[in-house]
Amino acid sequence: MTPKIKKRLTIALVVLASVASLALAAIAVVINFVFTPAKLTPVVLRAANESLNADLRIKSVELTFFSTFPQFGLRVEEGTLVSKVLTDSAFSRQDSLLSFGECVITVSPLAYLTDNKILIHNMQLKDASVYAYKSKEGRSNWDIVKASADTAQVAPADTASFNSAIDIRNIELIRANLTFDDRDTRVYARMDSIHLKLKVSLNKERSSLKLAFDNKNILFWQQGELLVNHVATSIKTDIVVDHVQRKWTFHDTELSVNGIKFDAEGTVVRDTLSQTLDMDVRYGLHAPSMETVLGMIPQSIVKKAKVSAKGEVMVEGTLKGVYGKQQFPVAKLAIQVKDASAKYADLPYGIDKLTANFEACVDLMRNTPSYLNLKIFHFKGAHTDVLADGRVDDLLSDPRISFHTRSLVDLNALAQTFPLQEGVSIKGKLDADLTLNCKLSSLRNQDIGRIRMLGKLQLNDFAIRDEQKSFDFESSASFTFSGDKTLQAEAEIRRLMLKSRVLSSTIERLSAKVTSTNPQDTTRVVSMQCSLNLNKLKAGMGDSLVLYSGKTIATVSLQPGKLNPAKPLVGLKFRTDSLYARIRQTQMGMNRGDFDVHAEKLRDSVWNTTGDIGFDKLYFKTPEFTLPVIVKDTRVTLGNKTISLNGAQVQIGRSDLTARGSIYNLAGAMMKNETLRAKLDIESNLIDCTQLVNSIALPADSLSTPIDTVSSSSSDMKLFVVPQNINFELQTNIRKVTFDKMLFEQVHGAVDIKDQYIYLKDLSMIALGAQMKTVAVYKASSLKRAYTGFDFRIKGINIGNLVEFIPALDSIVPMLRSFKGTVNFDIAAETRLDSTLNVLIPTLRSAIHLKGDSLVLMDGETFAEMSKMLMFKNKKENLVDSISVNITVDDGKVNIYPFLIEIDRYKAAVGGKQGLDMSFDYHVSILKSPLPFKAGINISGTPDKVKFKIGKAKYKDAVTPVNIHKIDSTRLTMEGKIKHRFQRVTH
Repeated sequence: MTPKIKKRLTIALVVLASVASLALAAIAVVINFVFTPAKLTPVVLRAANESLNADLRIKSVELTFFSTFPQFGLRVEEGTLVSKVLTDSAFSRQDSLLSFGECVITVSPLAYLTDNKILIHNMQLKDASVYAYKSKEGRSNWDIVKASADTAQVAPADTASFNSAIDIRNIELIRANLTFDDRDTRVYARMDSIHLKLKVSLNKERSSLKLAFDNKNILFWQQGELLVNHVATSIKTDIVVDHVQRKWTFHDTELSVNGIKFDAEGTVVRDTLSQTLDMDVRYGLHAPSMETVLGMIPQSIVKKAKVSAKGEVMVEGTLKGVYGKQQFPVAKLAIQVKDASAKYADLPYGIDKLTANFEACVDLMRNTPSYLNLKIFHFKGAHTDVLADGRVDDLLSDPRISFHTRSLVDLNALAQTFPLQEGVSIKGKLDADLTLNCKLSSLRNQDIGRIRMLGKLQLNDFAIRDEQKSFDFESSASFTFSGDKTLQAEAEIRRLMLKSRVLSSTIERLSAKVTSTNPQDTTRVVSMQCSLNLNKLKAGMGDSLVLYSGKTIATVSLQPGKLNPAKPLVGLKFRTDSLYARIRQTQMGMNRGDFDVHAEKLRDSVWNTTGDIGFDKLYFKTPEFTLPVIVKDTRVTLGNKTISLNGAQVQIGRSDLTARGSIYNLAGAMMKNETLRAKLDIESNLIDCTQLVNSIALPADSLSTPIDTVSSSSSDMKLFVVPQNINFELQTNIRKVTFDKMLFEQVHGAVDIKDQYIYLKDLSMIALGAQMKTVAVYKASSLKRAYTGFDFRIKGINIGNLVEFIPALDSIVPMLRSFKGTVNFDIAAETRLDSTLNVLIPTLRSAIHLKGDSLVLMDGETFAEMSKMLMFKNKKENLVDSISVNITVDDGKVNIYPFLIEIDRYKAAVGGKQGLDMSFDYHVSILKSPLPFKAGINISGTPDKVKFKIGKAKYKDAVTPVNIHKIDSTRLTMEGKIKHRFQRVTH
């Protein structure tokens, strides 16, 4: 190369590099400063919302080049598309057409400029959710492109002038969910976790599409029936589209359903006028052979192994007809296996002969009969001979099932025919010769008597075990069916044992005999009776359900319902020496129980249960209540979800009671955590409230706590939360009630427990030698704080006992320390309680009235100083003829309204204020005294430091009617608030 050429080449490379650098720099400027996400996003949103009858929202739109080099790209993040087709406002689930996490599109502008081709290199959508909805009127939420007169007029011209090809190299859908909800045809389908890859070439007359698709699950409902669930699919196909004929042709299509592969081909023609698809698709098993059929056995049971097989296998079907508005194609399937045989390597037994012929037809339009038809199934080999045939007619209405088998199965040899997975074992022998005829409606409606069965079934030392799935089943049983026009059967289960991760059960010696009547009337349930003897039954479902029954004799009957003869009425007469059940942490046990119960079906899952249950002893325990409930020598009556008690004797720790009344919804409370309701009359010799409260306050993991260790000591008293789902109305007549150190006798009145409230209304009792009446409310939503409100009216109580009964009075009214004698005491109050049931003084609101006669004024701190100052004759004790004091507590202050007191040689009016910090400011007006003048004494300070000051008398006479009315009104208002608080929150 000459220096001159070399120089020119160098210059050219420098120029090209400069141009490229300038171009890259220009692109960088455009992307980072001109078409920024902040500027581009509003433009895209405005354009989309103007052209779509929908509301599009996206987080950002970004133009890309360097991350998608050498193509330009567009990245859209976090978008939602809400259709406005059905409504313009108040959007609902049906309008949520699309949402996605990220969408990236890369295109090649040069391909359009040089080859007149729109080339999309990649279109990727991640974390998308599509909800396609069609209303009953046929309106679809995906018809969102706006149509106008202008666009309609220019559309033909634009279409004619547009002659560019479209080439899409890759469309990818990652982690998508699709829901199709067609209310017109009543079809609901959902696909979860979709992955999709597409390669598309679009031309004017002919296009092609290559597709790879898979998903984890398909759910399909039609006409309210669940038809498909737990189905994983994958599809690979090449599709050619003829735009002129609107015809789609499928080639090399492979469909996999739960690992079973099918091949398909055919055509779909679209009719744009009727908006329908005319389908003609053929499908069949991929590579049909005996090896393929054996490969359909789940690998969780049979492991892959070398197998030699022969025989003719055919699996094929068609899908023909129109799909559109209330139209579905007809699906057919045919399976044939002729003279097949197979043998796995290194196993002693094989399949000597296998013949099968199965046909199916499903026509959702019901123009042709839908059926399943097993013409023959014959398996021979490994000391086993199974011959069976069956048919299901009226598949889409009320399927009629007929089945017959004559089988001798040696499971010990059969287990050595297939290479079972490690841990899977089968053994035993089965001998069956059965004929079955029934309708599916008979099973759905529990009309068991309409089942026709003839023949026998015997299981000897039958066992199936799968160690990987923790599944173990063993049984020896025999069944004999002799009914021609009726169901007649005898069964004997000598032993049954089932263990799995979900369910476990054992039965020791069960025998049963079943007889039914001749069903002449098809509008009535057939009467049937089953006599049963059982030695022992154990059953469990994980950690949530345990059931045990000892030696049992039972009779189960089935007959037409009283309200509707087409619905069953099930009767159970049941006698057992022991019964135990545990549902989650709720336990129930029974000794020597007998049942006579009837349950009539009203509608799906709704039964009306009546009857009675008797037992010697019933044990009940729940995690919300530490103490066990023991009921003795009781018979209860069931009816309309109600349990009626007539003198049930109940022991709860040290408490005893006799209950009469009704309990409602016990099953719903145990199974579904619904509200347990009760209306009961309670009589008792002793109720230990401290122990009962502690049993509620203790944690749920203390179920095993012995009764004697649940303390009745006040030092253990804690706040307790009343269980949420109980609603009790109790009428009480109790001889003794203990609470803390208090003893209440002759307790009568009503107690309501509802919405975590305890409400005592007009309860009367005797305590501390005084007659009491009370209204009280208690509520705790947590173990830290509680609310209580109460109205006590006490007659003839000793002042010392009163302070012991209400310890807070010593702080509220410290002058009580200076008196002794008997008073009448009324108090209405509401307050918050701490975790140890102590009153939180700053939250206390109260109205108090105290009245007493012939009281003795003792040598208290305050009045001792007054006796010295006023020169009382008796400075130790002085008799007070009468006293009537009214007090209110509110906002941390105690108001003592003026009251009259006569003592020694004096008559005085006393009143004042006191803080809950024990500071006070009292005034005593001397109304009558040996002194020649009236005076007043101001007393202030604290109990530790009292100040006296003589001044002018503030009170001119005794207590006025205005003051009496004021305190009475305050107390009555508080009493009403307490009652209304409970009534408001529980209605």
